[in-house]
Amino acid sequence: MVGFKPYYFCVESILMKRLWLAALLFAVPMQAMAQASRCPAPTSVPPKSELLHLLMTAQDRGFLWKITKDGHSSWLYGTIHASRQEWMLPGPLTRMAMMKSNIVALELNLQDPATLATLRKPEDPDRLQHLIQTGRKKKLDDLAETLCLPVANFSKTAVGLEAAGLSTAVGRVDGYYPDYAADLVIQGIAGGMKKDLIALEEAQTQRDLVIAANQADEDDFIDTTIKNISSGEARTDEKRIVEIWGQSDVTQLQHYDAWCKCLRTPKERAETKRLLDDRNIEMARKILSLHESGKSLFVAVGSLHMAGSKGLPALLKQDGFNIQQVVPAATGPSAL
Repeated sequence: MVGFKPYYFCVESILMKRLWLAALLFAVPMQAMAQASRCPAPTSVPPKSELLHLLMTAQDRGFLWKITKDGHSSWLYGTIHASRQEWMLPGPLTRMAMMKSNIVALELNLQDPATLATLRKPEDPDRLQHLIQTGRKKKLDDLAETLCLPVANFSKTAVGLEAAGLSTAVGRVDGYYPDYAADLVIQGIAGGMKKDLIALEEAQTQRDLVIAANQADEDDFIDTTIKNISSGEARTDEKRIVEIWGQSDVTQLQHYDAWCKCLRTPKERAETKRLLDDRNIEMARKILSLHESGKSLFVAVGSLHMAGSKGLPALLKQDGFNIQQVVPAATGPSAL
């Protein structure tokens, strides 16, 4: 069994860590809130006997590419930011790719205290006052209560991050928890395997993606989030992307423009470019530099960063990499 010891012995500690959004959402136990019948069950660390079963039955999910240049290989793994407990452990092909890599590269290194400190910085006081006076803060707190999340956790959180966190948490009622996200588990496993862990982005960069440079843009983001959660659209969208990931449906991934509701207007297209295309260019440059230094990387970032002609596999192919689709198994010529 590939990588049994590092996976088995680090899983319990993995589940006690959080993605940065999950860290903001679930900083205190939720057992009391889960008593209400309308609330989803709280997350838990499975007993060791169940962990062994999860490891032995783990399937490869998500999207994995082997990229080769200059006589050695690295890997790209498309992750998801919420998942089921039974999906949380990577399958054998994903584990093998991690084992063969020198470095695990993620969007952020959540084991870095400075990174967490940046993400957890409170809202600007003037903006916070504005968001309270306009009722936006209360609307988000009301949604948190509806989602069975502890409102007190958001008292010192930047309001834009609260909005983003609630969007991630809407899938809990369907069994999709940020606590079991592939990103989170991969980071914990990397520590257990004593791999070098690097961040492809700065914490401030990710914070700035959510908290807009001006108040009007932040207001618009919060208003849109409130509308999408209240209407159920956010839950529908979360369920779609998680199921695409769980089924390793690479066709749906590559054609995300048909269902993402993110390219309908000039403003949405500009925002998608900022969130995906522009970041992909910078991440591809860093991956290329590290690979050309002789290192083998296991790169684990959100699956949408892998999609389309401006996704990481396509960009790295332009940089001279040979791209081999591993999960799901390639059945024909690459579309890249």
